[in-house]
Amino acid sequence: MLNKIKNSPVLRLRDFRLLASATFFESVTRGENVVLGWVILELTDSPFMVGLAMGIRHAPAFFLGLTAGTISDLVDRRTLIRSLMATATLVAFLMGLLLAYGKSELWHLLIIPAIGGTCHMMINTINRSFVFDLVGPENGLLGMSYLALAMRSGGLVGALVVGFVLGKWGAGAGYFAISIGCGCAFLILTLIKSPGQSAPSKKGNLSNGFYEFWQELKRNRTLSALVFIVMSVELLGFTSQALMPSIARDIWDMGPEGLGLLNAFSSAGGIAAIAIISIFGQKGRQGIKFIIVLHVFGIALLLLGLAPTVYVAIIAIFVMSGMMALSDLFSQTLLQRLVPNDLRGRVMGAWTTAVGTAPLGSLEIGALASVLGVTAALSLHGSALILLAIVTMLTFRKLREV
Repeated sequence: MLNKIKNSPVLRLRDFRLLASATFFESVTRGENVVLGWVILELTDSPFMVGLAMGIRHAPAFFLGLTAGTISDLVDRRTLIRSLMATATLVAFLMGLLLAYGKSELWHLLIIPAIGGTCHMMINTINRSFVFDLVGPENGLLGMSYLALAMRSGGLVGALVVGFVLGKWGAGAGYFAISIGCGCAFLILTLIKSPGQSAPSKKGNLSNGFYEFWQELKRNRTLSALVFIVMSVELLGFTSQALMPSIARDIWDMGPEGLGLLNAFSSAGGIAAIAIISIFGQKGRQGIKFIIVLHVFGIALLLLGLAPTVYVAIIAIFVMSGMMALSDLFSQTLLQRLVPNDLRGRVMGAWTTAVGTAPLGSLEIGALASVLGVTAALSLHGSALILLAIVTMLTFRKLREV
């Protein structure tokens, strides 16, 4: 197994290794879910407000996802990523200063993280297309797997570090840790030399870029269906993350360190699932694998809602996060396989726009948890996700065959 990883064709590429390393440090920012969620919950004592804060932070994905993807098809992706990473570093540092000196107000916690979220959304959108540029379409799934491993590993470290720093030195220090991670990512990105063997060659303007992609969506029905499925999975499954602070504090009586631990198990589940796919899952139909993942995702979410003990809840979180990771991995790879090379940035922008519906889901699940309780909210979402998986299996034949 180690020899297979060592001899991987994508890991022999210097610039891909640098991109994966930068992604690891950038993903430390996922620890922001720990510090931001905890601060909002302590300040307002409202799961709905936590959902609102998370929703606002991720809202730019819906409004700017396709724009980010279109721009990335028209300019040098390396320069764009570096500029965005530098901005994200400064935003996190500013938020840390406000919290450390007690100057932050609720509107700061709602607006400033949204600016950082915009940067990270654009970075992640561009990175997924940049992977194909560097490794080529023949190694696309493998490259995406290793990028996802770097992302999940960084998220694991970020959850543990930020949770520990939050508990020991406060929220300001948590954001300083996030700023350091972004700064390291920026420095590594400056070392990437090549735009990639499969970088888009076609140039144009934004309006033509939008029009070309709209025409592709109308022509390619499998592509349109997959974008809709991704949006539905985001609304039903991924928005459960907004309830993690309430799960930790209100159900299992945990402090911020416990919340960091739950988020660490969440990252670990994703790492384990992607590691298995990156080593053993390169062959076979990716569409049917994606649909199977949706079934398991829904079952794990239902189990989390009905968990009788914290240990069962941790197992459910571990499995659920693994399915989240695989859902992202397969959907991103399938979408890029369904379009011409010059549209890959835009299709990743469409993916980002689809997952950008998360704010609506975060508000909905937060309100549902406030009215019916966390257990009922998770159970209802899990059941709906299982139903979506069944409908997808029975309805979208072409997707099963990709």
